[in-house]
Amino acid sequence: MSPLLANIYLHELDRYMESNYLNLPQWRRQRRRAEGKANFLYVRYADDFIVLCNGRKEEAFQMKEELATVLDQMGLVLSKEKTKVTHITEGFDFLGYRVIRSIGTKGKMIPKVLVPEKAIKRFCHEIRRIFGPSSMNESVKARMLAANRFMRGWCEYYRCTNSPGVVFTRLRPEVFWGMAHWLGRKYKSSMPEIMRKYYVEGNTFQYKSVRLDMPDKYKAKRFVAKTWHNPYTEKERVKEEKDRVKRESLPTYDKIWTGHEPRPGWGDIREEFLLNSDLICAICGKPMTHYEAHVDHKIARATFKNPTDADRPGNLQVICTDCHRAKTKIDRKVLSRKP
Repeated sequence: MSPLLANIYLHELDRYMESNYLNLPQWRRQRRRAEGKANFLYVRYADDFIVLCNGRKEEAFQMKEELATVLDQMGLVLSKEKTKVTHITEGFDFLGYRVIRSIGTKGKMIPKVLVPEKAIKRFCHEIRRIFGPSSMNESVKARMLAANRFMRGWCEYYRCTNSPGVVFTRLRPEVFWGMAHWLGRKYKSSMPEIMRKYYVEGNTFQYKSVRLDMPDKYKAKRFVAKTWHNPYTEKERVKEEKDRVKRESLPTYDKIWTGHEPRPGWGDIREEFLLNSDLICAICGKPMTHYEAHVDHKIARATFKNPTDADRPGNLQVICTDCHRAKTKIDRKVLSRKP
């Protein structure tokens, strides 16, 4: 609810900035500069916003006080601790990016969008959590899939920054050795043995059909900047959906799947059984692909005193989706009749 309420309530702030500073014609902006006055740019995302000023430091502080007054009239208070005035050469963080103006490759001062150091530290922390010592009972497949999913989301978010390949290459050893030491702890093997068994071409690891991706797999993506219209204050109605403002969601680390399985080790058991099967449904005889097949227990797992005994190859079979649903209904009816 918070972002929605912020967009509704701060609509008046958008209108104030647009009418007073943003929608000025070019001649008006040039005249303000000739008079020694600053021009401003304003960007807001939910309740976070920045104001860029091309004038003196005093004018930036005046704008801060002006915004505080406007918000006060709306019944809001501008946080003095979080609201800072910084020079563009010092940079600032906004929406998970580091925005700064520094010297480019041609020796001129240019604006840059970088990956913040705190985002890199969070990446390393999350990779260490995925390959943590407490997950030794989980399957290798689950660990690799969890790492791949996390890296894909993180790297896709930062592909449009300046020189992301430098950051992605820097993070490769964190992922590579995190996986290597996790395999070593799980199987109580030495590094040479782990490399001999799981290392594959491309300087990564592979376990059966699952391959561990590396951050430097994701290449830089050019961001084509164009003018976006504010859908809340725009006078003309947007005709096409593609012209609407596209809002990105910030990467969150609270609900990331770290490879934890409800049944530890089942991913590896399933993977190995499928690789040794002909992928034909044991009930209806339908041929399937690797991703369509279900590994089912012939005798329901809940009937075993020791549930791990149910995972032996003799009690497993490959069936299709329809047969798996039908058999599950029958198994549940049988189990519900037991006293």
